[in-house]
Amino acid sequence: MPSSDCELITSGFLGQPVNTLTTLAFVIVGLVVARRGSLRWVGIALIATGVGSFLFHGPMPPGSLWAHDVSLVWLIVVVAGLGQTWERWTRFPGLISIGLVLALVPGAADVLAVAATAAAGVLHLRRRSQGTVVAIASLGAVAVFGRLGATGGPLCGPSSIFQPHGVWHVGAAAIVGWWVYTMADIGLPE
Repeated sequence: MPSSDCELITSGFLGQPVNTLTTLAFVIVGLVVARRGSLRWVGIALIATGVGSFLFHGPMPPGSLWAHDVSLVWLIVVVAGLGQTWERWTRFPGLISIGLVLALVPGAADVLAVAATAAAGVLHLRRRSQGTVVAIASLGAVAVFGRLGATGGPLCGPSSIFQPHGVWHVGAAAIVGWWVYTMADIGLPE
């Protein structure tokens, strides 16, 4: 159950209505990003993240936490590999590997996400692009804001229409979309 995401869980299809609907930002940004050839896999990973998060925050079927965690870690790994010589290994092989690891060690999602995020930052900061610095700082800020709104956090209002975790969804999707377009504009192969 998404109890750490603050929003009150209702009995309807949209278990956490705000957090569920804001996951669609990943799908929308993913559809836009996937239209660009060199970014197709980032777009697919964004869409998968939106679907996994929708299932987790919405109808909450069995396995939705796994789908949520796998798709988010996979998105980070795909972004980390963007433009690298080993990029193709982040696609299906990466998805399958992450899925297996999280099936065997479900509690490893946070550790994998942090490690993949650090790797993405290190790999892409080497380009010394201003866009990468802005993207990483922005993702960090929106992640901290989202955590401040977690259950028990100072910004948590379970019945409020304003949900910091929903802000995280929209912010992260927009930032990743903008970032990968910026990276592609500075030299990723089309």
